[in-house]
Amino acid sequence: MTTLAQEFGFTADQAQAITAKAFDLLEAGDLDGAIVIFDGLLVLNPEDASIHAALGSVLHEQGKLAEAEAAYDTALQLDPNAPLARVNRGELRCKRGDRAGLDDLSVAAANPSAVQARARALVRRFTQ
Repeated sequence: MTTLAQEFGFTADQAQAITAKAFDLLEAGDLDGAIVIFDGLLVLNPEDASIHAALGSVLHEQGKLAEAEAAYDTALQLDPNAPLARVNRGELRCKRGDRAGLDDLSVAAANPSAVQARARALVRRFTQ
């Protein structure tokens, strides 16, 4: 399947620059602006698990938990090893009392990634 990004000739560097802008908005507290960019990126490449996970994180921050979980689910369908989606979905589920979230956290805690330490801390928190 050809993505819209490929059709328009977006390079990986251009896509990365757009993604960086979304994260800049997120860090600046402009959650709505970040969502607009992440949604746009998904139009360009709907199969990008990392963008679904990032969108889920913003929705999670906004308190839109059902939408966040759906974004995490999509990310994990596309990439079962998506660490950000796995950690955040696990935390979301554990916070609402769903012990199945520990499965996500345990997987993320066992695999090296930028969020591995957070996953380990959350496993400790929710198993005490």
